[in-house]
Amino acid sequence: MTENAGRRIILMASAALTLIGADALVRGMRAELTAYTVADYNRKPSVIANGPMPRIVLMGSSRAKYALVPDEFERATGRSAYNLGIAGSKVVEWITLSRALFKADRPDLVVVGINASEVRLDYSPTDAARNLFTLDDLFESCSHEGVSTSVIGAYLQSAAGPLCEVYHHRYELRMWAQERLGGVLPKHAQQARELRERVATPEPPSGYAHPWAQGEQLRSVEERLLNNVATVEAACVPLFSRDSPSMSRLAQLLDELRAGGIRAIVVYIPNCPRTEARWRDVEPQAINAIASVCRESGAPFVPCSQEEVSRTNRDFIEEVHVGLPLARTISRRAARQILALGLLPIETRHAVTKINDVPD
Repeated sequence: MTENAGRRIILMASAALTLIGADALVRGMRAELTAYTVADYNRKPSVIANGPMPRIVLMGSSRAKYALVPDEFERATGRSAYNLGIAGSKVVEWITLSRALFKADRPDLVVVGINASEVRLDYSPTDAARNLFTLDDLFESCSHEGVSTSVIGAYLQSAAGPLCEVYHHRYELRMWAQERLGGVLPKHAQQARELRERVATPEPPSGYAHPWAQGEQLRSVEERLLNNVATVEAACVPLFSRDSPSMSRLAQLLDELRAGGIRAIVVYIPNCPRTEARWRDVEPQAINAIASVCRESGAPFVPCSQEEVSRTNRDFIEEVHVGLPLARTISRRAARQILALGLLPIETRHAVTKINDVPD
């Protein structure tokens, strides 16, 4: 063996031992690092999986997370409701969640809150691959959405991640280090501390927690625009096609719910007027396409046009997230449709008188 070859072996062995040592150290810190793990795809679904099944499940992304208020549905129908809205999720995530959660028991009704952005043409289900997919789900995605290296990579990262804890928990490690460097990086330490406090906050029994109800982020879009336009993030105009995989996936979701004996209703979650003006060439097409899919699948669709639900920029916490009063208005509107269409078992329909007593 040459001297150079021996040196390479020593270097490789040293590197391997260093990685093994770092991996063991991170495994030992797992409890500390978990304090920085958001785990949205575990927290809310575990409430449903480990408790009694809510009779009404409200599904969607962060738009539905803010816009669909469980207590409005409960007040109207007399049935328990749970907000399963998860930030960043779209139709494939909703399909995968519904398959996993509604096996042993099922709700009477699923309310799907949707927006044009959630049926965009360039959607790639990386969140589903990273957090929810089985191998069969991955193959199904390749069939529907096409082969995507980002989706396959997200799945492999999730599947193989625990083999290398340093890589698997790299984000939590960064947050852990940031908080301990508060004297040098105070802003970064604050970010880490706020994340840890958020993770430590128990999930509300209803799954719903609006920032305005908690005294947070109280300035509306209109107020922020008047103060400094640059502080308001402009939601990008989504690419849209009636033939996009997201549209066929929406039909699949509604068809699978119906086949499982679960009724569904789809509610359009509006954007603020500032966004609607920017999306005017795309959003109406998306709304019409969503309505068409609902008709074909036999699911009622509840639009929220400006004429039906009056709103201004003052009614929004962000361009795509509704404020609490508007959320209650949208939820009451959806609940009225549920009752009018008789989507729940007959014994709950007496509740229609309750919602008629609540002003818009």
